Amino acid sequence: MKFAGVRTFSFVDYPKKISAVVYTAGCNFRCKWCHNWRIAYSKKFELVSEEKILEKLSYLKKRLSAVCITGGEPTIHIDLPAFVYKVKQMGYLIKLDTNGTNPQMIEMLLNQKLLDYVAVDIKASSKNYPKLTGISVNYWQFVSKTIDVLKGSKVEYEFRMTYVPGLSTTEDIKFFENLLSENEKGYITIANSTELFKVKFNEDRYKLNLTKLVLR
Repeated sequence: MKFAGVRTFSFVDYPKKISAVVYTAGCNFRCKWCHNWRIAYSKKFELVSEEKILEKLSYLKKRLSAVCITGGEPTIHIDLPAFVYKVKQMGYLIKLDTNGTNPQMIEMLLNQKLLDYVAVDIKASSKNYPKLTGISVNYWQFVSKTIDVLKGSKVEYEFRMTYVPGLSTTEDIKFFENLLSENEKGYITIANSTELFKVKFNEDRYKLNLTKLVLR
């Protein structure tokens, strides 16, 4: 595993829980609007050893009950299940943030009962995926499989999308809403500018016609 760090205290990363957040390094996407671009696809950060991450989580267990594993993209690391197992053995609830491109990994973690909550980023409508992810390969078929895996599981999950003015479209929103069943959680966020991508501030957040999605 390659780790970029750990945040010791978060109110927003695990629903209704105060959690620690573990950041994995590297990603198979190149989203130009990504707010975690440094750890996702640059080398402008220092790696942290697994030993130090586990040591910190062991200390934090006195005060916290949950850990969110995010990135980058955690599922690109083949040793993710081994790491999650170690954290789970400490007694933590585990939430995984993922772009959904590795359904086999998600299925493996679920079968081993290592996950308590999963959040999947839906980047765009199926045909618009390359535009939002910054790569030529369209990963939608894999994301779609991950969605099916979660819908057939007993674990809690949510789907979310970042609306990027200038890149995202109303078709992306409609596509996302059509994926949701009646009781499923779907959230949408408006992208903010980063050092690599400048969002044109406009009235998009007030014009989005949302029927199922919650703006946050």
